Amino acid sequence: MNQTLDLRQSNHPKCQRCDRSARFDIDTDGLCTKIISTRDALPVRCVGEWAYEKIYRLVQYFGIFARGMSKKWNGLNYVEICSGPGRCITRNDRTEMDGTALGVICSPQFPKLRKGIFIDASPRVVDILNQRIKALGASHIAEAIVGDYTDDQGICRILSRLSGSCLNLVFIDPTECDVPFKTIQKIVAHLQNADLLINVALGTDVTRNIVPAILSPSHITSKTKYENFLGVPGFCNQPDVIELANLSDHDDLRRKFIDTYSQSLRGEGYEYTDVRYVKHYYYLLFASRNAKGLEFWNKSCAIAPDNQRELSW
Repeated sequence: MNQTLDLRQSNHPKCQRCDRSARFDIDTDGLCTKIISTRDALPVRCVGEWAYEKIYRLVQYFGIFARGMSKKWNGLNYVEICSGPGRCITRNDRTEMDGTALGVICSPQFPKLRKGIFIDASPRVVDILNQRIKALGASHIAEAIVGDYTDDQGICRILSRLSGSCLNLVFIDPTECDVPFKTIQKIVAHLQNADLLINVALGTDVTRNIVPAILSPSHITSKTKYENFLGVPGFCNQPDVIELANLSDHDDLRRKFIDTYSQSLRGEGYEYTDVRYVKHYYYLLFASRNAKGLEFWNKSCAIAPDNQRELSW
């Protein structure tokens, strides 16, 4: 059964397929300054070839979540943190497509929501996404809002717009492992009923930076960032962690990292967790306080992004 996701893809003939150094020169707020969308003439974000997999997994789960839960709760909400501008372009093959935010908004199940909130730290990005939301005629449900995930009180002020009697799906999509765990704690305490899907940059940020963060006194900022992310002060000073760093055992360090994060989530009542790889760059971590959430997640993962049946983990 073909489940290829329609993200309103098109080839962008003017994309220059910039290398890493060129991308740093042309991006502001994560937006390409060389080209604009062929669909709506608004800015796009340059992304890697793994982006489709991430969007696919999110949208597949969202559809099952909304369809399965809409009649069992007083209402459903969707929250996305680090939403981006709504359209992106993959630098490997110049494919322009909807990002996570518009992928969800264009889902046939989106009208089942009471509210969709999309949070980004960049006012410019938020303005662009709101223009796209308006063009889709979704402003009565969806709204993009400026917010910084390091400001947990500010995030909760935004979430106060949501009814406490609803079930929520919260997608958190940073490029680094720098969302403080106290922000997660505040979010789940405020919303009370929420499934979480968190993009964890294990194959990029952690692989590149965790060893020096553990072993070098000069990398105290990175060490603090990781320990704040995990919600575990002293993680980098644990003897087994130091041993793995000395051995440059990245596989076991990544495993230790994600296991520690999952344990922190279990401390907040999130007993039902699962991790899916996005290429070798990112790990999508799903967490729920209810077995039904994990059941839905596994169902959404039955068909992989390459349209092949995926074995249960």
